[in-house]
Amino acid sequence: MEVKHCSLQVMYGLQALAFAAKSFDKNVEVNYLKHQTGVHDEEIDHLTLCRCAKWIGLKASVQTTGIERLHLMPLPALVQIDGQFCVLLKIDKNEVQLYSPRKAQIIGMSLPDFSKVWNGELLMLAESEIKQSDVKFGFSWFIPSLKKHASQARKIILISFFIQLIALATPILFENVIDRVLVSRSVSSLQVLGIALLALAIFEPLYTYMRTWLFANLASKVSAELNARLFSHLVSLPMRYFGQRQTGQITARVREMEMIRQFLSGSALTMLIDLAFVIIVIAVLFAYAPLLTWIVLGSLVLYILFWLAIGPSLRRRVQAEFETSADNTAFLTEAVTGIETIKTSSVERGFEKQWKKSLASQLIASFRARVISIWAEQGISTIQKLSAALALWWGVKLVMSGDLTAGQLVAFNMLAGQVTMPILRLAQIWQDFQHCLISLRRVGDILDEEQEAGAKGLASSPDMKGSVQFHRVRFRYDDESPEVISNLSLDIKAGECIGITGQSGSGKSTLTKLLQRLYSPTSGEVIVDGMDLAIADPIELRRNLSVVLQESRLFAGSIAANISQCLPQATPEQIIDAAKLAGAHEFICSLPQGYQTQVGESGGRLSGGQRQRIAIARALITNPKILVLDEATSALDYESEATIIARLPEIAKGRTVISIAHRLNTIRFCDRIIVVEKGKIIEAGSHNELTNTQSRYKALWDLQTSS
Repeated sequence: MEVKHCSLQVMYGLQALAFAAKSFDKNVEVNYLKHQTGVHDEEIDHLTLCRCAKWIGLKASVQTTGIERLHLMPLPALVQIDGQFCVLLKIDKNEVQLYSPRKAQIIGMSLPDFSKVWNGELLMLAESEIKQSDVKFGFSWFIPSLKKHASQARKIILISFFIQLIALATPILFENVIDRVLVSRSVSSLQVLGIALLALAIFEPLYTYMRTWLFANLASKVSAELNARLFSHLVSLPMRYFGQRQTGQITARVREMEMIRQFLSGSALTMLIDLAFVIIVIAVLFAYAPLLTWIVLGSLVLYILFWLAIGPSLRRRVQAEFETSADNTAFLTEAVTGIETIKTSSVERGFEKQWKKSLASQLIASFRARVISIWAEQGISTIQKLSAALALWWGVKLVMSGDLTAGQLVAFNMLAGQVTMPILRLAQIWQDFQHCLISLRRVGDILDEEQEAGAKGLASSPDMKGSVQFHRVRFRYDDESPEVISNLSLDIKAGECIGITGQSGSGKSTLTKLLQRLYSPTSGEVIVDGMDLAIADPIELRRNLSVVLQESRLFAGSIAANISQCLPQATPEQIIDAAKLAGAHEFICSLPQGYQTQVGESGGRLSGGQRQRIAIARALITNPKILVLDEATSALDYESEATIIARLPEIAKGRTVISIAHRLNTIRFCDRIIVVEKGKIIEAGSHNELTNTQSRYKALWDLQTSS
């Protein structure tokens, strides 16, 4: 294995960046930075340092300026002095201070001398903005989207302000009707107040409708953006995430976004805005009757204490309800996906029993959550009725003593309702709020998971040649599972056709998963074109690498759309050429709609052999430098398999091919055949070499050819 070393110039550049990063409270070890960012060049430039800075978590940009404007630039910054990077730390009137990695110390230099050796370019550094992926998923995730629609949010707040003004004005008008109109019997005053009340009765529902419409519209926009980000994040997660969870559970978590959207677009947020105006209402209440106001505030304290007492129990029961619901969804998804196996095995009744048992668990959990929610609602209602009775009793006493008028008592009770009603509504939607919190946690299970490390400025190899090296690779799927690959080393030259065989569970397919960087080795290195995949961009890697699995999945759509899936801009000629190379053109042309034939969900309208040939065509259309065939012909009939084998030399032309097979006739023409057992290579050689010795391969070959 070739090992590339960094020149002193490269090391000085990285040391300068690491030194400047300390000013942003980012400590990084130079050798670790070199390894993680894949810097192995003989020279280092601004672009490479920008990529390294991005990996550290800094924004970097190159700017050109003159010596006279240098004092205006934010420091520290990286500059080149005589071709080597230094850190510009301070600028005085006649002197600059620099950190020199070569001297490993801070040095001073006069401005005239500095201007002679400086090329006028600065690598500016700044703290990166906090990425959404760095923050645990929660309500804070909605803030950027709300900022994006700030004008709409301002309209909602403005309309809410008018609604609250109407809510304040209505009790005051009632007070005047009772205390002035009834006492003075003034018809003219009654007409004026009646018109005012009529206007308020018209405008309040109008403003409420406008606010509700704006809220629903805003919630839909925010939900659409977050759903798009959720799906983007989901497909960027490592394979390990999907291997540890059932498909139905993942689907259930994605669907929780709908619960969050319903909560946001419902009455919950409007209620929160109304709560924000409660302080103003309380101030007005104190102006009417301080003692009655303290009774109202005392009831609020009781509400809060009641919530604190019952909240944890409600949260646990709602969590149990959601967990059983997710288990139900997972079971249903698994049953529908495997319906053919269920029917052919005649186990429908057994699955029905399991479904009823699972459904019963969900209903019991839902009932328990609902029961405690009813207790919460009734408890809040009881506190509200007791406090209302106490306030009315004391208020009547104040009226009888002349400290309060009848109109003021009516107005006070109406205003008190504006304080207590949001609290009562909060009690009514408390279960919805608990559902929303749990939905946030469940969606957070996806969004808080770390993505594949393709966004940290990792290395890429746009001109891939196709050489592959496994160097002392060990791998296990998790800490408790046995070792699948054990200290395996393998060198594959660019353009070589390699066959890999062995018993089931020997680690053959795992090698290809490591090559695709779907998983990372426990120890050792997987190297492509001299680049360690630990620092490779997985997306860029997979663009140059195609895989055909034993059961490759097609997607609903036409045959042409499936073949061109990895190359959307493919021309009809490219699609046909790929199909011909895969031996699929003939059967496609025999179909009534040809390449526009709809394959159905998962390709269900085609036979297994037809699906596999389309999958091979899909893999070939991108002209990959590395092609992996993982039991790719196992689903084909002998005639179709023979067609693929006959075309293998043409398929393999100009690319590295790794073919995994149990049927040895599919790999007999490979340049080299590797026999794997228990994660180790036990034999290697050409077909002729292995069959001319008493090898494990020869025994398998004789067994298959004799049968």
